[in-house]
Amino acid sequence: MARSRAKNILIIGAGPTQIGRDTESEAAAVQIIKNFAETDRNLFYVTSDANSVIPRLDVDVKFIEAELTVNSLIQILRENEIDVILPVAGNTVALQLSEQLNESGILKELNVRIMGVTTTTIHNINNPELMNRVLKHIKEPTIPTTVVENVTDALRFAKRVGFPVLIKPIASLTKTNRIKCDNKHQLMEMLESAFKVSITNQVAVEKSVVGYKEIEMIVIRDAEGSKLLINGGENFNPIGVHSGDSIIFSPTQTLTDVEFQSLRTAALKIAEILKIKGVCHVQFALDPTDGKHFITRINPFFDRSSAFAARATGYPIANVVAKILMGQNLREIKLSGVQRHDSLALIEPVMDHIAVRFPTWSFASFKNANQQLNTRMKSTGSVMAFGRSAEEALQKAIRSVDSTTAAEQAALDESQLSEAQLINILIHPRAGEVYYLLEAIRRGYTVDELAKMTHIDAFYFYKLRHLVKLERRLRDNRFDMAALQEAKYFGFGDTQIAHLWQVRSDEVRDFRIKKAHVFATYKGVEPTAGEFPYLTNTYYSTFEDEDEAVRTTGKKILVLGTANSQVGTNSAAEYTTFQTIQRCQKLGYKVILINNNPNALTLIPDLADKIYLEPLTVENCLNIIHQEKPDKIIAQGKWEIVTQLVLRNVQVEQLPVSRTTRSENIEADYMGVISSINGSINLFGVVGIDEDNMFIPIEVSEALKVKVDPLIKNANQHITNNGIYSVIIKENMHQLQIVSVVPLAVQDLPFLSFAFDQDFAGIITEITLNGSSKIENHPIIQGDYRYSHVYPYTQFGLKKPQNPPFSLAIGAEFQSIK
Repeated sequence: MARSRAKNILIIGAGPTQIGRDTESEAAAVQIIKNFAETDRNLFYVTSDANSVIPRLDVDVKFIEAELTVNSLIQILRENEIDVILPVAGNTVALQLSEQLNESGILKELNVRIMGVTTTTIHNINNPELMNRVLKHIKEPTIPTTVVENVTDALRFAKRVGFPVLIKPIASLTKTNRIKCDNKHQLMEMLESAFKVSITNQVAVEKSVVGYKEIEMIVIRDAEGSKLLINGGENFNPIGVHSGDSIIFSPTQTLTDVEFQSLRTAALKIAEILKIKGVCHVQFALDPTDGKHFITRINPFFDRSSAFAARATGYPIANVVAKILMGQNLREIKLSGVQRHDSLALIEPVMDHIAVRFPTWSFASFKNANQQLNTRMKSTGSVMAFGRSAEEALQKAIRSVDSTTAAEQAALDESQLSEAQLINILIHPRAGEVYYLLEAIRRGYTVDELAKMTHIDAFYFYKLRHLVKLERRLRDNRFDMAALQEAKYFGFGDTQIAHLWQVRSDEVRDFRIKKAHVFATYKGVEPTAGEFPYLTNTYYSTFEDEDEAVRTTGKKILVLGTANSQVGTNSAAEYTTFQTIQRCQKLGYKVILINNNPNALTLIPDLADKIYLEPLTVENCLNIIHQEKPDKIIAQGKWEIVTQLVLRNVQVEQLPVSRTTRSENIEADYMGVISSINGSINLFGVVGIDEDNMFIPIEVSEALKVKVDPLIKNANQHITNNGIYSVIIKENMHQLQIVSVVPLAVQDLPFLSFAFDQDFAGIITEITLNGSSKIENHPIIQGDYRYSHVYPYTQFGLKKPQNPPFSLAIGAEFQSIK
């Protein structure tokens, strides 16, 4: 029997962090859930992500930990009498699962509908041949494409359109990207694996447009057909390098108005023909010779590009989309920052700055990984930077990469390369490409030569050449005020200038402030570019006269964010910062956050009281400390930026957590989790460790409890500071012994918080700030699941070792043990 009203809504998450998927999906889910919680609907959220922050939200939502498979979702639909599925916060994972559910017939049987995107649209997007029919219907040019079920048909098509071609499995079992094949041999080799991962044993083959410009458009549409272009972005690299591995500039930098309007019109037409209710990300291939375009990808869900668009423009995309999904239209939606205007949500954002998204890598931890850039994404995270010019934004992005990952940006010392080696990298781009391009300009390569070799628009080489000219001026004019002022305006950091002047960075800072009187000022990020009065809480630095940031009043704390996602510190670090912010606010602090990860969960609107989208460098932190005069500064344990600030007599409250990992690759059977506050020990519970180093919450038997309690009481001899600790225990001849006692690892913190129903990050924060925290014990969450680390070996084309170190994990997931 049909249910008359959508009462029970299932939001499908994206699963654990991995290459190509950071916390942007969960950030969108948090905002949607908070908006939907204001209604009388019952909310359910399902994911296999063990680092999910959803269980700790102060809203009424049922968190379901389960593998993201059709069978598990069918069970959830039946058990909870779900009326509506919302897949748009779950990336491609949720979209493909929604299509499989529809094809199984279960949605029709249970009278379940899909919200935000129709089943027809999902089916068309997952099949390039069907999508081409839709594009032809709206008179959009299409790339020659076919879907094949055997090698013979693929070779016949490739012969007709000519190499290179791109292939992609249809309805893949795993996340896959288009693979470029330059000849018959490569095509046959790649098809073998592509057919294996396709549920339907089909592969899409399309004519390659490698070398074209890659442009991205983010649009929003509501139920009555009103549409907006939120943002346009331009990839530094042409098609052939995955957009996740390319630098991206917003707004677009090299398009003519005719080209831009043509792409805008096409993106809006697509949102209309697909009947999107919410956000839609459209990627284009633009022929640089004649301005003609092809549509290469359509994502009717929240992804890294829509997350970046929200940060770059200040337009709260997820909050607006949530209201659209709840039945409101754009003309009815008001934005909280707007002053004296009734319908700003219907106005397309305008930018008076340039934003850059810059990929970051973890290759230093995976020595044998192929660093050549192609259509398979390899960056493990990204940073963003804002400036008044392309040069400033790019320079800030480059120095956003902290010292712990600087070596990973350019694994080769570009200054030591031979000409042949450098030319090879210019033709075949690799990780840290911009460093090699700057080196080529230093060696005298012309703009035309570089544009021809790389197929990158000449515009960007003029910008890079300008930066090299500024380098030379600085090097030739040590402690020159005019040279310093110009360099700061175009984004040079004190450390970069110090390197060119061959002095310490503190000397540059003293000269800049005390003699040159060059100070950072701050500009607000908001979607009207000053056209309407708008209250924003988000700022970036530049070196102009007017300062738009007003010092925060009241008791305030500066929280150092996690910056780019890396192996070892990833979504778990974001989770910890998220909970830290909330606990600081509960303790009466106004929270000022510095972070520049465009996918960051902690950058959702209305979480922190003020946000600085800035590189986590000593210079930027000191500038913000001078600007805000915080009562306290808090950081997630001891890491490079904390060490550098402490050396400059800045008092930083360091959370007693491990930012790397607990003791790993040791034989252990159990792990107890305890608090130690002023000599008093409290045992939260015990988890088991099996042969695969996976955690399984266990109900402590009386026999085990008798053995564990004396050990826990003696754990204090291993502890010097208050905090939460992991007690690693080994059983030998039926006797238990402590192997190690270490601060709770950030990687384990989210899962253990879930298993023990505790806010461990909040407790640790309160202990750090107040010296104590009220401890309440809760029973262990019961369930047949285990906790496992996720590694990027597959994406890097490497074989996973038998016992990979936890410190190289990129995420974590729940796994069923039934």
